[in-house]
Amino acid sequence: MPRPACFAHADDGNIIVMFALLLPILFGVGGAAIDYGNAVRIRAVEASVADATALLVANADTVTAATEAFNLANSQLMTSLGDQSATGGFKVTGNWVDGSNYRVTVSMTMKTSLIHLLPGMPKEIVVSTATTVNRVAPVYETSTPTLTQLSPEAADYNRVYMYCYSSDPKRQKDADAGRRGLTPIADNASPPSNYDMSKVPVCGQNEAVSYMLRNVRDARTTPPKWNNTGSDTYNYYTDIVIDTGTRVQTMNMKGSNMGTNASIDVIRYPMLETIVCDSLKDCSPKSSGGVIPDRRTGRTPSVARGSCEEGKYMYYGWEDRPGGDQDYDDIRVIVTCPKQVKVVDKKIRITE
Repeated sequence: MPRPACFAHADDGNIIVMFALLLPILFGVGGAAIDYGNAVRIRAVEASVADATALLVANADTVTAATEAFNLANSQLMTSLGDQSATGGFKVTGNWVDGSNYRVTVSMTMKTSLIHLLPGMPKEIVVSTATTVNRVAPVYETSTPTLTQLSPEAADYNRVYMYCYSSDPKRQKDADAGRRGLTPIADNASPPSNYDMSKVPVCGQNEAVSYMLRNVRDARTTPPKWNNTGSDTYNYYTDIVIDTGTRVQTMNMKGSNMGTNASIDVIRYPMLETIVCDSLKDCSPKSSGGVIPDRRTGRTPSVARGSCEEGKYMYYGWEDRPGGDQDYDDIRVIVTCPKQVKVVDKKIRITE
């Protein structure tokens, strides 16, 4: 039967169906322009905040000033972009790449308006930016230990050295592995040897005062063996790196046998305990009102993770052998936290 003429060329329904099918795509394409504009606006604010924060931290002379820079950053982001807690809020992080370069990253998660209507497109996107600034590398005043105590009852001969360790990766590749000015400061001889403290090294840019323990097995009562460099002698280095902003000290412990040059596993068998003390009095055993653990074998050593700010003290408690009795008091060293030498012109500049 032939169709009525009125239906012969009726395409209106097809057009409506096609329009309905294309509508999400049209919205998605339009939404892409809106979302792109929002992302550009957010990133511009983030970049401004990242620049300001990086410059403030690089110029800060105290941990408090550096911390305040992050508080200010979050306040500025809130003022410019509003409350973003529904998507996780703002993330402002920073780290010293080395002693001279500081990098700040600012990010937030943005909800998309309409672009997610397109197949495969997300409902949220992360908008982020980063800024790196460079400054004159810091210099820390070199101070000799306030206290050194080495057990005179140990069978081994132990001697502690000071040296300057560089955080510069290029220096660490040199023949001395970035260690300079190795100088003896104390031992467990009876009576203890007298060392000239005026000869300790003065550390420079990107360097931190570090300590080495030289252990000669079963030699404390045999002075001729004290300077042996054979397989009965071991060196243990702290290789300290100081975070320029937080003043947190990281110990990169390494150990080796002088005769065979074989590495010693000081990760599996830790030898060093580190504790930050607010005062010299605090660097005493808990039984005497301090924060240092009372003597007990078979325990896990504390590792300082707090800031070693000016005015505080760092306590080092050593085992003289890996896997020993684990009381971490064979060698005790207390030093003042390093004071940064103030520089009038830090030559701060944005590099990225």
